Parts: sequence; structure tokens; C-alpha cells
Amino acid sequence: MTEISFDIIGFDLDGTLLDTSMELAASLNHALETANRPQVDAQSTRSLVGMGARHMLKMALQQSGGFDDNLIKQLLPILIDHYEAHLGTNAPAFPGLIAALDSLQQKEIKLAVVTNKFENLAVKLLTKVGMIDRFVTVIGGDTMGKGRSKPKRDPIDEMIRRCDGKIGQSKAVFIGDSIFDIEAAKNAEIANIAVSFGFLHQPVEELGADIIIDHYDELLPALVKLGA
Repeated sequence: MTEISFDIIGFDLDGTLLDTSMELAASLNHALETANRPQVDAQSTRSLVGMGARHMLKMALQQSGGFDDNLIKQLLPILIDHYEAHLGTNAPAFPGLIAALDSLQQKEIKLAVVTNKFENLAVKLLTKVGMIDRFVTVIGGDTMGKGRSKPKRDPIDEMIRRCDGKIGQSKAVFIGDSIFDIEAAKNAEIANIAVSFGFLHQPVEELGADIIIDHYDELLPALVKLGA
């Protein structure tokens, strides 16, 4: 295999590194139960996540009778409190991820996480599953301030800075499962990879990524191809 030319590799979190759908479903259902709304199964939850807890809650409520702002304000803290209390108890890494990260770290490539999850929750989750030490930095949806999360380029630029890179000069790539991930990478003018196994809201081919992978076994060859 030819050498990987990237210095910095960033990852989305939910639906890219970890399958958090079971945890999210449990917390969503806990909130729905308090409002006497129907439960949502874990598979259905996969199509609701990826754009934040508020969006997930709104979509679930919309499916069972609708909602108003007061109901969202009432249920969102219940959902988040439950989620934080059970964070990392049922969030497995996607197949092949750990081996891929091991290989990248052996090559001394700097790894980072950029997620739209709150930074404190992202750090807590990665700590709980024993992965936090693999990453130079974790940037959350609230890290850069209101209105500056993905798909804006701001968190990607900050990722590069924190990894001791220079904007527009470092060889960086971002990996994710949503249009927000791919658009953020494109806005920051860096290479990007979409994973087909994540929490997709549309066919993965429609994300417009540079390369698509179906398993983490394909990541290193994709990075070599993309960097050529």
C-alpha cells in the first residue's frame, strides 16, 4: 500500500465512529413516555438522528400527533438528562474502526472529532468507551459558538488549527455520514469521505462525497486513493 499523504483526519461521532442509535432510542423513548406518546424502535431512530437532539425529538413527536414549543421545552431536558446518565453504555464502535484507528496512529497521523453533539457530551461519551486518548481534540456543536457548527467551515478550520496545521496548507480529510459533514468539509476546502453505514437521511450517493466507504476495512485504501 502506498503511503497515506494526509496529516490530519477528522471524524464525525454519532453514526460515523459509534453506533449510538440504541442509546438515543432509549432516551428518546424515555422522554416520549413522559408525554404519553408512542415509543420509537431503535431502527426507526436511526433515521431521526444526526441533526441534534431537538430535531430528533421534534420528528418523533411529529409522527405521533405533533408538538408545540412548550412541549419541546418540557421534554428536551428530560431526554438530555437521561442520555447523559446512560452515555456510553450501549454505543459500540462500527466494525473495523478500532483496527483502522490503530493503523492511523501507528503512522502518527493526527486524529480529531468534530461533532454537532454538545462538546461535554462528546468528551464524556468518548471517555466512557475508552477512545478519548486517540484524538488530539474534540470539537462539539457548541464549541465555536451559536451558528458556527457544521455545515459551517468554522469547526473544521478549528480542528486543523488544534492539530497544529495551517488553514489552506495542511493535508486534511473529514469523514462523516451526513450532508452537514460533507458540506462542512467542502466549505473548508478539504477532502471528504462518506460512510454508508451511518445515520443517513438520504442515499449516501447524494451527499456528494469524494469517496464512499461501506466498512472501515476500506478506509486506509480510500485515504491512499484520495491523497494520490
